[in-house]
Amino acid sequence: MERNDENSESLNSIESLFSGRFNKRNITKIIFIALVAISMSLYHLYTAGFGTLEAWQQRSITLCFILILIPLVYPTKTKSKHFNIAFDALFFMLAILSIVYTLTVYPDTLFRETSPNQNDLIYGSIMIILILEGTRRTVGYFLTAIILISVLYSFLGNYFPGMLSHPGFGLERVVATFYNSTSGMFGTVLGAMSNYIILFIIFGAFLLKSKAGEMFIDLAYGLTGSKVGGPAKVSTVASGLMGMIQGAAVSNVATTGALTIPLMKKVGYKPHFAGGVEAASSSGGQLMPPIMGASAFIIATNLQVPYIKIAFYAIAPALLYYIAIYFMVHFEAKKQNLLGLPKNELPNVWKILKEYWFLMLPVFLIILLLVMGYSPQFAGFYSIIGIVIVSLLKNDTRMKLKDILSALEVGARNSISIGVICAAAGLLIGSITLSGLGLKISTIVLGLTDESMILTLLVVMVTAIVLGMGMPTVSAYIIASVLAVPALVDLGINPISAHFFVLFFAIMSNVTPPVAVAAYTGAAIANANPNKTGFSALNITLGAFTIPYMFVYSPSLIMQGSISEITLSIITALLGILAITSSIQGWAIKKMKIYERFGGGISSILLISPNLLLSIIGILALLIVMGVHLFRIQRNNQLELTSNKE
Repeated sequence: MERNDENSESLNSIESLFSGRFNKRNITKIIFIALVAISMSLYHLYTAGFGTLEAWQQRSITLCFILILIPLVYPTKTKSKHFNIAFDALFFMLAILSIVYTLTVYPDTLFRETSPNQNDLIYGSIMIILILEGTRRTVGYFLTAIILISVLYSFLGNYFPGMLSHPGFGLERVVATFYNSTSGMFGTVLGAMSNYIILFIIFGAFLLKSKAGEMFIDLAYGLTGSKVGGPAKVSTVASGLMGMIQGAAVSNVATTGALTIPLMKKVGYKPHFAGGVEAASSSGGQLMPPIMGASAFIIATNLQVPYIKIAFYAIAPALLYYIAIYFMVHFEAKKQNLLGLPKNELPNVWKILKEYWFLMLPVFLIILLLVMGYSPQFAGFYSIIGIVIVSLLKNDTRMKLKDILSALEVGARNSISIGVICAAAGLLIGSITLSGLGLKISTIVLGLTDESMILTLLVVMVTAIVLGMGMPTVSAYIIASVLAVPALVDLGINPISAHFFVLFFAIMSNVTPPVAVAAYTGAAIANANPNKTGFSALNITLGAFTIPYMFVYSPSLIMQGSISEITLSIITALLGILAITSSIQGWAIKKMKIYERFGGGISSILLISPNLLLSIIGILALLIVMGVHLFRIQRNNQLELTSNKE
């Protein structure tokens, strides 16, 4: 299973130092980790506020911080203590040596882009090895194996069969691409991490330290806690709100699940279902604007559009996702006759907003600055400062020095795995560019599917899910997008729809067994069987699986079209989601018959189509299904009434 820095340690160095809960023998290491992590965050805040360095230099410094922190935050864990210490020390020393060389030879390295010297070959090779080992430690073996194969493919292309074959390249050409240029480890993906992603991760850490996360959870309780099956709906709404400021599935589960899962169990939900609801709800946070997952920034970089546009395009898919989850838990609650929580035990929404409304200002500020055309660096920098300022308005939200330092450290820690993934992705992209593999894969995929759009979409869906089972969303998205998006675009699919399609199913891998990381986290909190929790999470998200097909066939769902087209698409999408979720759960107003479920499923498929006639037929089919359902219920009620009178 992959490791994830979001939960690598429950207590960060600053918190442990101020609380006194630390091992005195490791005090030097604890202080050093805190200093490096805080320095990393401060460096990126400084460059965001006062100007970034040249691309290669800016990205290399980001990678330097990451490589230094990896052996400290992710130490080797074998049975031999001496081996662990020696191996970590070797990693650390090689990281320092390669970093010193990398920083001191700039900009001469770039001038040798086509002909690296002997030192470039040595230190470039060391950096490649360190990135591979760092990927193994932070993410796991699956992604490491893929990156290693891509590196070897650059050397050994002549041994591959058919269309996959290429002449193969020597060490000089490979290092020149991977190290001496911005086409490899220091490529645009790491650039997105260095310039944008880390700032939004730090922003989320600051918001959580200012109690904004607690406010969002309280709002969710106040809004939905008293409804049928209330705690499950609280989980859905709270995870969506948390996703707005924290685009990471596992940490979202850990944050909101600790409160919502016990309450779901208390009102009668089975433990595996409670864990599944939280996993499904938290996974969608990576789609929720304004702070989406790291993949959204990479989409913006790939499409060369402002990030705020990507966030804008994601509004409808994200809301539709959460509506689908909400319907699924609602119908489940109706089936089990699960009531909500007493209103007198729930927070008052208006009181929360009255007392803590100011905590939302930094979120509005970051949106406003992006809409006004300011860069993500500028928006992130001043919004983080804004969090500290607005937190001063109340005693219980006021960020003290230890809170600020802790947020800086947490922001850096949570950036480690994403940063090394971005560097590793650069190696993969460099290999694909060097070998011309991208065009070959596109040709192979289209050949296998005979250029059928639906078959190609199904192949890409399965590919993204399978890749995501062994790695985080961002790495699954990067690999699947590099390999699959060109094929989708060749079929005439809107490039934005193509990227969002891949991203959506990379996210779904968090809840798709046999390796469903978000579901396993929910299972741990719920004390439930991980596999049962994973299948529960998958079942809860099944209604949302139609959404990517909707915006592929109808790009107006991602705001590509006129207002009337967008409005019609959203209405038909909502009806389609209602139809598919009720059919999956087998419940509408009462339990549905098999023919009613079948009819609902057919109507949802028809509603996916952008064709107006098919949409009308789909709506009519849904109305007929609901009419039959209501008629049957009314008839049964009359029969029961007659029987009771007799």
